Amino acid sequence: MILMPRYARRRFILLFTSLFITLSANYLLLPPSSPIKLAVNFNASRILNSLRASTTNRDAWLDQRPEPYPLSLREDVGYIIKTGYGTRHRVPALINAFSRSGDILGEENSNFIVAGDWTAANKTLDGSPSVHNVVNLMMETKVGHSLRDHPRFGKYRSLQEAIDSSEEDKANELGQSFGWELDALKKWYIILDDDTFLIGPSLYLLLSHLDPARPWYIGNAVGDYKTRFAHGGSGILLSGDAVRRLFDRPDIVAQSYINSLDETWGDRLVGLTLIKLGIYVDERYSHYFNGEPPEMARVLGDRLCSPLVSLHGLRKPGSMENIGHVLSKRKQPVVWGELWELFANTSLQKAGSEPARQMRDYVGPMGDEATEIVSADACRLKCRNRKSCLAWTYDRETRECRASPWMVIGDNSAETRESGLDWQAVEPLLQQCGRESM
Repeated sequence: MILMPRYARRRFILLFTSLFITLSANYLLLPPSSPIKLAVNFNASRILNSLRASTTNRDAWLDQRPEPYPLSLREDVGYIIKTGYGTRHRVPALINAFSRSGDILGEENSNFIVAGDWTAANKTLDGSPSVHNVVNLMMETKVGHSLRDHPRFGKYRSLQEAIDSSEEDKANELGQSFGWELDALKKWYIILDDDTFLIGPSLYLLLSHLDPARPWYIGNAVGDYKTRFAHGGSGILLSGDAVRRLFDRPDIVAQSYINSLDETWGDRLVGLTLIKLGIYVDERYSHYFNGEPPEMARVLGDRLCSPLVSLHGLRKPGSMENIGHVLSKRKQPVVWGELWELFANTSLQKAGSEPARQMRDYVGPMGDEATEIVSADACRLKCRNRKSCLAWTYDRETRECRASPWMVIGDNSAETRESGLDWQAVEPLLQQCGRESM
């Protein structure tokens, strides 16, 4: 340490203290949406979450018994199901799947609503839920006359006119071509898409350990530091206090309606609106949410034993119904590592014990950049020698090898590929779950 005269040290300490206080005061005075605050919040979250994942059991807080905040998923939670005219056929399948697996949605209008971008020409007689036309509601009550001619409202009017005149083909074409744009006009409580399924026991475990009197904004965090938000397809969870704080600021709510006219992604708009209130997506819980269907859900080593709350992208005919059937008698939370047993008709242990499986891809569409390798054995060795690699896939036709720090169930459509898991890396992770197999 450099020796300094006592008076110089005092001056240095005083200068440093004054500088620290000045910078802290200026930081606290910054608006919640300041890029500086967003950058600090983003990087601090990443560092802390990395430390928690590597040094502690970050799910231990869920072991507390009895649950500190018990609740009824039917009576104490409101669900907002987002749909569009072009995807409205998914809603009955979703309702049916939930009814088979605990019926957490409860009664329409009392416990859940369906929010859409059109008004049905005739009342549905097939038992399907009514659709609340949030676009029309906003046009009538939430925006000024100066915005009534906005191009997006013009698209909405074209869709509604086609529905009113029973031009089904034209309405379907319009709904599928720009319905995703109108998605930005839908919002709210647990917000889920019409191809998203929530696993009731896992959701209960999470919610029963969180205080709803705090401003929670939780989901699968995506985006850069300037616009970090919860991915809508994975499910967005807002506490009652967060919603109360939002509607205590009608100026911010009004501005969000206007911003929605030019925003492509509704989930990002939710995040940007909440940021203005100083409510940021809490990334400590992101690993409980998933934005893929079961066969494509990327299981990383740091979440193999963690509860899984959501499944998304259930668009194939019968896929939503199958989820409801598989989980119809499930009373315990589902963890990521159980996806094989539930949806692949095998166990993770059995999949890992096979040297390779033909017509399978355990890496999925992403992963390391493909490299040319002479054989599947060489590809397996590449994964074995790489830190954190859990799965590999080799394409016999192109001789391309891809490895990844995650693993997916995959499907049987990979005709020219063979794939495997690095069981030496997976088995120790599985043992951390306190199980011999999954």
